Amino acid sequence: MKLLILGIDGATFDLIRPWAREGKLPNLAKLMQHGVHTDLLSTMPPVTSPAWPSFMTGCNPGKHGVFDFIQPSGASYSLVNSSLIKKPTMWQILSNKGYRVGVLNVPVTYPPQPINGFMITGILSPKQGTISYPANLIDRYRGTLGDYRISPNIQYKPGNETAYIEDIYDLIHAHGKWALHLMQNEPVDVLMVHFIALDIMMHALWKLMDSNHPRHKPSAHQDGILGGYQLVDSYIGKMLDLLPADAHVITMSDHGFGPLHRIVNLNNFLMEKGFLKLNHSPKTILKSLAFKLGISPAVIYRIVEKIGLQNMATKVSKNTRNQLLGKFLNYDSVDWSQTVAYSMGHVGQIYLNMAGREPNGIVTQASYKRTRQDIVDALQDLVDENGRSLITKIILREETYHGPYTEKGPDIHLILDGYNIIAYPLFATNGKIVTEQIRGDSGCHRREGIVIAHGPQFKENAQLPISADIIDIAPTIFALLGEAVPKHMDGAVLVDFFKTPPDVTHFDAEQELRDDHTLNEADNKQIEDRLRDLGYL
Repeated sequence: MKLLILGIDGATFDLIRPWAREGKLPNLAKLMQHGVHTDLLSTMPPVTSPAWPSFMTGCNPGKHGVFDFIQPSGASYSLVNSSLIKKPTMWQILSNKGYRVGVLNVPVTYPPQPINGFMITGILSPKQGTISYPANLIDRYRGTLGDYRISPNIQYKPGNETAYIEDIYDLIHAHGKWALHLMQNEPVDVLMVHFIALDIMMHALWKLMDSNHPRHKPSAHQDGILGGYQLVDSYIGKMLDLLPADAHVITMSDHGFGPLHRIVNLNNFLMEKGFLKLNHSPKTILKSLAFKLGISPAVIYRIVEKIGLQNMATKVSKNTRNQLLGKFLNYDSVDWSQTVAYSMGHVGQIYLNMAGREPNGIVTQASYKRTRQDIVDALQDLVDENGRSLITKIILREETYHGPYTEKGPDIHLILDGYNIIAYPLFATNGKIVTEQIRGDSGCHRREGIVIAHGPQFKENAQLPISADIIDIAPTIFALLGEAVPKHMDGAVLVDFFKTPPDVTHFDAEQELRDDHTLNEADNKQIEDRLRDLGYL
């Protein structure tokens, strides 16, 4: 094997560096001590679904076309999948060059693409779908390794920490065992192994670990996240033992992590400022009144949680669930003929209701910049109960995206209280603007992820002061392998990682794009439920 790429979803140096110094993560410590490392800047927003396609293509979302777990369209949205990535991935390009490639558990790879090697897809895969290439790959090893696990079986809620942590650890074991077995039985030149579990765990358990978190309470499970990191670290060590001496290792995350304090119902704010209007149907008027009186999805969720039915969400049909949500304010309650902006997405994304993009858009290209600036100006009034601004930074679409799909992306990005606050992903959780997180999550993403590069060509014991960007990894891999870099990639080769700067050349990569894949109703429901359980919807 020439290259092992280790993806640790959500990994942050804020935890890794102190734990490595204390001897708690010996294998990650070894990679840092004998390699080069720095922060790795994620996409905007720093979310799993646009970040991994950006890594795989070396392109910003404006070129590859994936901006979130969902693609909004006014009152509705569709789920993303790998067929919506509009630039070729490094797996395709390396396969065409004759490399044998393995890809294990990376998000936004379903449906799997034919490559010269093997692929098992990640978190956005339906359990009953064909999640591997070749299609019989999992069947060939199921007798030895058991069923392949895509995602957690247990959703966290206060009081079930022991069972939840055991299930998360089992997910790490499953992915680690499959990785080790495939390394020994399916030899490749380039292998990518991804661990999703730490991201999921940090969302739920950050408050147990972080004594400064406003919801922190002493707990017997305060080391649950550390234990997850240590388990991943142990599998890294086992994989390193299987590598030849001249192999290289790149360890990375799609984004970082930190505490989550509260959420903002951005659509409530847009309503307050007159940018979003509700229709005047009797049903909507009643729903609006109920929200003001405190009858909301958040209240229902707390009741369901208390009576222990939280994990039955996936057993409720999509039709039944939608009927329940329809009792509350939602995007169907909006008067789109009078609405100029709405929010959809859990980090802080605002979309203008654009004519030609949204089904009932009213904002024209001629009025776009003026309308957007009016919203930016109004956002200065987004403050907490003490009058403190919640806005850390406002980022406009063209400041972070470029390419043919740029107009599909959010028009405004908000960084709220340094990511200590995020937005409710769909319409609103209750009638307030600033409120508690509906699911009780206590951790969320940061833009600063990790990258560690180890091997004969890379510098040793070097911590670089300048951050890399996630789109830089793909071109760096091509240069590392002695290959020309595809011209369409936005990223740059990280020449400062190398002992001797590589001779970088470029070439026109073939475009092997697939037709859009549409999930069937059952698969769509299953993935949508999983995203809802994980807090992304």
